[in-house]
Amino acid sequence: MFFSKINHRVLFFKSSILLSIFLIVLLLFSSTVMAKRIFLNVGTTNKSSSAYGYYVQMLKVFDKYAPELKPTIIETGAAVDNTNRLAREEIDVGLAPDSIKYQAFNGMGKWEGKPISNLRNMLSWAKNMQPYVVIADSDIMTPYDLDGAKFCCGARGSACEATCEMILESIGVKPEFFRGSLADATNAMKDRRLDGVLKTSCGNKPDASFLELQTYLKLRPINWATETLELVKEDYPYFSTGVIPAGTFNGQTEDANSWSVVMGDFCTSDLSEEVVYQWVKACFEGRDMLVQVYAAAGETDWVEATLGSLIPLHAGTIKYFKEIGVEVPEELIPPEAK
Repeated sequence: MFFSKINHRVLFFKSSILLSIFLIVLLLFSSTVMAKRIFLNVGTTNKSSSAYGYYVQMLKVFDKYAPELKPTIIETGAAVDNTNRLAREEIDVGLAPDSIKYQAFNGMGKWEGKPISNLRNMLSWAKNMQPYVVIADSDIMTPYDLDGAKFCCGARGSACEATCEMILESIGVKPEFFRGSLADATNAMKDRRLDGVLKTSCGNKPDASFLELQTYLKLRPINWATETLELVKEDYPYFSTGVIPAGTFNGQTEDANSWSVVMGDFCTSDLSEEVVYQWVKACFEGRDMLVQVYAAAGETDWVEATLGSLIPLHAGTIKYFKEIGVEVPEELIPPEAK
């Protein structure tokens, strides 16, 4: 009886030790797994934008090609909002066109005298047109006709809004600006309470907002005369242009000159080289998946667009480009990558 009790105690003691060891191993294993996961906050745009779908699809790309990266896709006011959130360290990665990155990096426009010098370009993946769209039977034929008209420059805090205001101010045009979301602007256009709206296209194709509007209205983009484009570029030489072919919109009978933007991902130099390397590598490897939801990404040469960056590239981008045999110009290499 005495020895039986001892044996039970020994057995209990050994079981407790084994259980403790098992729990410690399990904890260490879990910690290792968690340590490999890299959680990122990604500032995008309005959910009604086609670009938002690109980032939702990116989650599937990362699951397949970079499983350690765990992004949280955040709906934001787009480029300007994303830039400010990066500066405040509220997000890790953001969406913006090259023109906004350039202004913020150099302390221009909305960042006058307050440059964000640690901004870095990660990957430029789409060149998109920016049509200034009006109802087809409108009397508004040129950008000068927008003077005094009710016009929406895009969602509040977006690159559209910022660049539109700069462009129109450059030629002395003062519309009655409509402030609000794209959904508000779309509803106002349907009711003809708004004369026109600007929204970045998906390449040369109308954005989802315009596709919805065209089920109710005939639309056309305003044509910007070459001399007007050149006048604006005297003030903003870093703004790019393009042509919207006739028939792009359901009420458009002629080609129209307009502005364009190169869209892409950016961050600050605080984001690690390895994280950005994995991000860029995964995007290239999952390009076909991304093109399925954002056609303009398939019409753009990503390497060429990224090497056309107006701000320095991130060290992680440079690492990947070197790996695939791409020579990066000296002016795009930041101090931390030299």
